[in-house]
Amino acid sequence: MIATMSDEIAALYRRAEKSPLVDDRPTATVLDRAEIKALLPHRDPFLLVDRVTMLDSERGIVVARYDLARAREIFAGHFPGRPVYPGALQIETVGQAGIIIGGIRNGAVTSFSMTHVQAARFTRPVPPGGEIEVIAQVVEDGLFATTVGQVMHGGEICSVAALSGLSGE
Repeated sequence: MIATMSDEIAALYRRAEKSPLVDDRPTATVLDRAEIKALLPHRDPFLLVDRVTMLDSERGIVVARYDLARAREIFAGHFPGRPVYPGALQIETVGQAGIIIGGIRNGAVTSFSMTHVQAARFTRPVPPGGEIEVIAQVVEDGLFATTVGQVMHGGEICSVAALSGLSGE
């Protein structure tokens, strides 16, 4: 529920519902899968970020991509005849993007224990094919960090989530 968020996070979330958090998003890779593995504890089949195309450590923003061809088996079962990329995995992808920018900002691999999904909204289904693009912004407050992120497919916002938890080394 938005009412439990700080004013700063609630405003960022509302903005993320309406338009991309970053307008001019580069497509060239700045972190590849091997570099991402050095920042994330996740591994296949649960590593949901293939490449990072933008890092802005000063503002805490990351733009990442995931090739939906890797989710072939998921699409086969969710749902047969009308495949859709699961919302829970969209939220997880936002979380993984947040961990990446957190690690870059802190100059080290950062552990993160998610404690809350403060808000999530799914506005469009994500069908098979192509890539999803995740735009995430991390706001840190001492031991706590909140990631607000968008999952986009075909240039459209498909979901928005705000995740909070404890961060540390």
